[in-house]
Amino acid sequence: MKKFFLAAVVLTVSIVSSFANPVEKADPKAEQAFNKQFAGAQNIIWSRTDQDVMKVSFVWGGHSTVAYFNSNAEFVGSIRNMFFDQLPMIVIRAVDQKFKSPVVTEVREVSTDEGTTYALAIEEGVKKYTVKFNSLGEVLSKERVKK
Repeated sequence: MKKFFLAAVVLTVSIVSSFANPVEKADPKAEQAFNKQFAGAQNIIWSRTDQDVMKVSFVWGGHSTVAYFNSNAEFVGSIRNMFFDQLPMIVIRAVDQKFKSPVVTEVREVSTDEGTTYALAIEEGVKKYTVKFNSLGEVLSKERVKK
């Protein structure tokens, strides 16, 4: 269930972000869980999505990151932007094996209690794809995107 929810969040993160409602003060339980899990986070902005999920945008370890907490203040998952060369070596090799001359334009690490996946935007010539890999370098999904 959490996997489905976070997948939906990933697909709509840009849309939901524009409609997220800023909040002055986060739920104290969510804030406590956040501070424990993401100690040292900077530029913290709390908001609530239309699905009544607490969204926290912040910078952690030099990466733009977003974390989500459900209505019970429980951590649902996080998404962080990263560079291609920061991916696990097995995922980098998988990209190189599956594409002849890939240009990776976006990398997002999606973490939940069920594991970590990587969503990549890849251009190959005139074709553009959104590809999701698991931490073992296996392709979970591949969709062609119109430019």
